[in-house]
Amino acid sequence: MSRDGSYNLSLALFAIVSLFVIGTSPLQYQAGGNYDYDYNIPYENYPPVAKFDRPIVVKDFIPKPEEERQDLSKIPGIPGVDYPLYHTVPSTSFSCSRVPHVPGMYANVETGCQAYHVCHDGREGHQGASFLCTNGTLFNQREFSCDWWYNVNCADAISLYRLNLDPLKNPYVPKETQELLRKRMRIVVL
Repeated sequence: MSRDGSYNLSLALFAIVSLFVIGTSPLQYQAGGNYDYDYNIPYENYPPVAKFDRPIVVKDFIPKPEEERQDLSKIPGIPGVDYPLYHTVPSTSFSCSRVPHVPGMYANVETGCQAYHVCHDGREGHQGASFLCTNGTLFNQREFSCDWWYNVNCADAISLYRLNLDPLKNPYVPKETQELLRKRMRIVVL
């Protein structure tokens, strides 16, 4: 099969998968100050945004002149094999309408977790504010920060989206609310 033929096949498969993902109904999420948490929500209730069963392969790019190339020799691992190597946030099917809680931070598994989104009040569109972790790092959904690729299991990211429901973990819950919850949850021994 020629290179154009495989490209057309890939494009057709992408179109079919996109129609399937776009056609799924969005989850209802709790917005505002309603903190009725159910930590036993089964993972099956959160539809996956992408199938994650193979290594992420970074597409071919036009090589830059030698003086403009980034030196990746100090980053452990092989770029494009051990970790993705994006220079901008790519277009994906991620949508804040399919996350369990707003506001919150969510890894984008379609980018191998190098990109993440901050979903809030909708000012930034359906994907929220999009950010890219630096080369060699991925968004750690457990810690809500970028971390070295070997410390992050991107396949677990979607199951960890529920951590945004915890007001003591979610970085977008106001500190006053967190302090109030800590006081309420304090155990007093008499």
